Amino acid sequence: MAQTIRSHPELELLAPVPLSAVCFRHREKDNEAILKRVIARGRVYLSNATINGQFALRACFVNHRTKEEDVLAIVSETIAAAKESNR
Repeated sequence: MAQTIRSHPELELLAPVPLSAVCFRHREKDNEAILKRVIARGRVYLSNATINGQFALRACFVNHRTKEEDVLAIVSETIAAAKESNR
C-alpha cells in the first residue's frame, strides 16, 4: 500500500510502514471529512491517528485473506471520497 500511496501525488505517507498499519493523508483536502466520507461510502474502513500533530488516515491489515485488490481499494476509495469532499 505504501508504494501505491507514493504513486499518487495528492497523497502522502506520514510514517514508515514496517508492519500492517499505514498512516497517510491527502495533501490538499480535509482528511477528517475524507474519513467520514470513506466510512459513509461503506466500501472500505479506515480509522485515524495523529502523527506529528497531523490528522492521519489509518489503514490496518489484520486479516490473512486480504488481497492486493483490497489494499488498492483503500487508495481508490480515499481519492474518490476526496473528490466528493467540498473541503
